[in-house]
Amino acid sequence: MKPDPNKCFESLVKAAVSALAIIAVALSSAPDAWSQTQPDDKNKQQEAKAPAAPIGPTLPEGFKVVFDIGGNARPLAGDRPGKFEETRSFPRGPYLRNFYFEFNSVASPFFLNLRGLELGERDRRVSAELGRVGKYQARFLYDAIPHFYSDGRTFHLSTAPGVLTVDPALRARLQAALPVSNATGTAVLTTTFPASVRQELQAQAGVELRIRWDQFRLTQSYRPTENWEFFLNAQSLRHNGVRPRPTGTFANENSTDPALRGDILWEALGMELPEPLDYRTTNITLGFQYSRSRWRIGAQYDYSLFKNFIQSLTWDNPFREANAGALANSPGFNNGRNRFARAQLALPPDNEYKSFSMHASLDLPRETQLRGAVAWGRGQQHEPFLPYTLNTAMIAANLHPGQAATPTLPARPPQPALFNAPLPQFALNGVIRTLNQDYALASRPWKRMRFLLQYRYNDKDNQTPVIVFPALPAFGDSGVRTSIDFYDQPLENFPASYTRQNTTATWELDLRRNLNWELEYDWEVWNRDFREVTRSNEHSVRGRLNFKPRTGVALKADYRYSLRKPRFYMTQPMTFNANLPVGGGIIGAAGWEVVPAPKFNFNHALREEFSQLRRFDLAKRIRSDGGVALEVTRWENVTFSASYRYFRDDYDKNFYGLLYDAQSAVDAEISFIPFPAAEPADETTPPADGWRERSFFYVHYSREQNQVGYRDLGHRTAGVTRNVTACCAIFPIANTYERGSRINYDMFEFGFNTASKGERTALNLTYGGGFARDRTSTVNPFPILAVSPRTAGAYNYPDVINWQQEVTFSLTHQLRPGLSMGFSYRFEPYRLDDYYTNNMQPYSAQQPAATVATALTPRYLFLDARFTSYHANVATVFLRYSIGGAQ
Repeated sequence: MKPDPNKCFESLVKAAVSALAIIAVALSSAPDAWSQTQPDDKNKQQEAKAPAAPIGPTLPEGFKVVFDIGGNARPLAGDRPGKFEETRSFPRGPYLRNFYFEFNSVASPFFLNLRGLELGERDRRVSAELGRVGKYQARFLYDAIPHFYSDGRTFHLSTAPGVLTVDPALRARLQAALPVSNATGTAVLTTTFPASVRQELQAQAGVELRIRWDQFRLTQSYRPTENWEFFLNAQSLRHNGVRPRPTGTFANENSTDPALRGDILWEALGMELPEPLDYRTTNITLGFQYSRSRWRIGAQYDYSLFKNFIQSLTWDNPFREANAGALANSPGFNNGRNRFARAQLALPPDNEYKSFSMHASLDLPRETQLRGAVAWGRGQQHEPFLPYTLNTAMIAANLHPGQAATPTLPARPPQPALFNAPLPQFALNGVIRTLNQDYALASRPWKRMRFLLQYRYNDKDNQTPVIVFPALPAFGDSGVRTSIDFYDQPLENFPASYTRQNTTATWELDLRRNLNWELEYDWEVWNRDFREVTRSNEHSVRGRLNFKPRTGVALKADYRYSLRKPRFYMTQPMTFNANLPVGGGIIGAAGWEVVPAPKFNFNHALREEFSQLRRFDLAKRIRSDGGVALEVTRWENVTFSASYRYFRDDYDKNFYGLLYDAQSAVDAEISFIPFPAAEPADETTPPADGWRERSFFYVHYSREQNQVGYRDLGHRTAGVTRNVTACCAIFPIANTYERGSRINYDMFEFGFNTASKGERTALNLTYGGGFARDRTSTVNPFPILAVSPRTAGAYNYPDVINWQQEVTFSLTHQLRPGLSMGFSYRFEPYRLDDYYTNNMQPYSAQQPAATVATALTPRYLFLDARFTSYHANVATVFLRYSIGGAQ
């Protein structure tokens, strides 16, 4: 949607007139000389002969007050322009924007300043500082950081904190319009149903999706003597508002073609909920430090408390009035998963953390210092567990009716319902203990040589008890999973712990006055439990060179090489089979499989993952990180800088998972003073002063690139029966696919500013443009199985394009000492071309047409909380008034 130039111009004129009216009122009501009545002609002649008096009001020595008043106009065009004010605010109409008050006098040891920025806006900031020089100092800060998504529409109404309900009559209409198959319990989507849903949405109330961080911070330091210092830091954070929260499940639609049986089509079943937020975090720090000429010691206590005043989110299913009478369909329960009437979701729990630390340092001969710090901490949370489920059908139903013995499985008696039994524990009773140590020896034994030896130890001991659950609700609270479904592994939590140790040695040498060389070695050791790698070692070597070949020219270069090796990567046991039974009568595909006979021997301390998959934070990795920078400041009117950096992580190409992650950046900037000040002819001739000597121009360009590649495999299942046999996975090599993503971001900007003599008039003009392209491609290195076009087929995604430009212009003129008037204008066009959101609607039912999986299937009920292209214009007229201090 393009903006109407006539309407934009009309809005800008109205705002300018309003702002000028405000300024006129301010000028007419200004104190002292401004508020006096006009003298007659005789008095004017007498005043002309009298000596000039100070213009405007004055304040006592050391005081200063500055404030801005003005008005904004903000024409904004676009159907979803929320990104324009995503993390900022441009209010319309008059405002008091900035305020500054200061007292700082050489005649007094006391000082005080108060500053307010962007007052009246959502991203406002207020700070204050007061104290006595050399004795005490207090600082206060209030800061607001907004985040706006967009306006949306929803079927849900908030009837209580964390409770979202849907009108019963509306639920009845929607359920009646969505037929359900009696055989499978699956919703049968018709071509008219999505349009009916969107029509119902239009009659619902809108919701503003906006959150904000509010920070209050108080810092106090006190020095009773030159040796002692005490300090206090208190911080309160509040996070509140409403944000989109995706929730739901997926369903599998098996093909009706017998040859494609098992080639699953995924259906998204869920919705975006308007989640209310009400978080509070309180942080308190108390400490002291005692210093002598050659040593110092200190201690500190930290306490952090997090409170969530909405502990859970409960919501109604708009498409179902009551819980289903039976659980999801057997044997694979791939269908009928959206059968609950009401569901719940646990939100971040209340928790607290406290720690105590001590630090000390000692100065030794030959510019050597020994220092160390030790910190002990303990965190805990005791939030009560939510019930297993709110689906009454799951509470009353049996898990399975039992089964006779087979050649590979023993007999299983019928199992009664478990969700009507009490939970294993009332709460998690989570406890984590931390211990951090840091010791260093720094020395400069010779003038041109320095070295540093450092040892760091970080220990996280998770003392949370292991809890075993009898079963878990799954798939949209419409199915039950027991340990049978997970290879007879207990359903339990993993209280993982770790220790991390770093030993670092740094050696620095001044080879010449203009040449400096630095070499660093680091050895990092990880020890973990409940992870696939219990111990890993990483060795890193870094070199850095600083060279100044001549005055005004500086060259810097550095490079780091790291090699991380896991001692042993544990995997779940799987068997390689050259003739996998992949279904459809086809046998002969090579790959890995889970063999249940005679009994699953999975490791209960590991996740149920493909044996050839590697986690990127644990696997073998080679890291290269290097860069070079040049800075030239040889000339009086021209400066130049350029830099390049390359970072890459490479992983073992013989496995699946992340293969590489590479980032590069190029940056260059040149600044130019067109008319440098001329040298005076002699000491008695003052230098020239005017527009020429106050003009400045700069140009900046940067390019960033991020590349990621990974390998995955479309697996299949065979012989699965809910709560009777585990999900026997088959991983054919032929179904391998590799995906690569490359994101390029180019940014260009330039600026020009100039000012008249005495900076009475100042002009500033800037332009910034950024262009980003995200390109994703996927290939199948082998011909995929004929029965797996949906499961393993490779398709390229369309490019995603972001293009944002910003033009700003400002003109400020000093009307008189202490009084300035200005005008600023911002033009900001934004273009977004995203295949995922371009055709997104509040309820969409069409799968992407680029795949063979094109079909009408239930999709997400979106809040429409997204961004689109927009054009924004902001015009501001302001008046800046200052009293006292330097005018």
